[in-house]
Amino acid sequence: MIKKIIKKIRYELQFTNTDYYARFSDKFNKNYYQRKLRNRIDKLPPIALDTANAVCTICMLANHRNFTESMAALYSFCFWEKRVHLHYHEDGSLSEQEILKLREKFQGITIFRRKEQNELVSAYLNARGLTYSAKLREQFVFALRLFDMLIEKKSKYVMQCDSDVLFFKRPDEILNIVATNSHNGCYNLDVDNVYTFKKDVLEKYVKVPMVNRFNAGLFLHNLDTSFFDFIELVIKNQPESFSSWHLEQTLFAMQVSILGNFLPLPIQYDLARKEHAKKTPLVSEHYVHSTGYDFHKDFIFKLYPQYSKQ
Repeated sequence: MIKKIIKKIRYELQFTNTDYYARFSDKFNKNYYQRKLRNRIDKLPPIALDTANAVCTICMLANHRNFTESMAALYSFCFWEKRVHLHYHEDGSLSEQEILKLREKFQGITIFRRKEQNELVSAYLNARGLTYSAKLREQFVFALRLFDMLIEKKSKYVMQCDSDVLFFKRPDEILNIVATNSHNGCYNLDVDNVYTFKKDVLEKYVKVPMVNRFNAGLFLHNLDTSFFDFIELVIKNQPESFSSWHLEQTLFAMQVSILGNFLPLPIQYDLARKEHAKKTPLVSEHYVHSTGYDFHKDFIFKLYPQYSKQ
């Protein structure tokens, strides 16, 4: 292995492109901080979830690559609110050791294994004649958010959270909606409208103005399985949408627009470090994984010291 690394370095040294060295440095630093993050999480005490008094269901879809980050994200929420059903939907890539780590760190968590869910959810959708939906779920991993999370939810409200979100304070705006039933839900504001369909297609199915800058990475809602009929209608008529990376987010945005009474979260729920750069006091940050290792550093240096004092 050492010989291979030396050979690789010698090969790359012939290039004068400084961008290569910047990328190499970023990759090295991210690997370093990932290891450091894993070490910090291992040291943290477990969280005992109070499922008997759960106020909502927290859902995450994650994989082996972002496993450590997913644990950090969930810890940052459950530190503030333990009265939840915690549902972890894995994409089929987690090891048995990682499954064990989840169960040890989050006592009371429910883990949905991809292989088992494939059979159950496929049977559920096909039995209801939702054949296009069943096909979509087979081909598109983010469809687990559309179907599995709603089928398996244990409360009126579901909060789905990406594995690159951290909470620095108690998310009162989210939890107050759950407590008072004041809205159908709330959502993170994106940097732009990132939807699969153009305006003319959206207007075929949504007869009201579309919500602006909807992002499903931090999204509270009270949707149920009746949403599936709408999904089936859209994807049956728009089969080209199967190849869109943003289809799941678009379908959620369409339903949010139709139902109304969803609250855009304030700027303190940041995305892509916009408000962080302005020194705005934050409740949460949605980093977007491509932003390097800021997520890791913030957990290690800002959150871990607070958690370790428990």
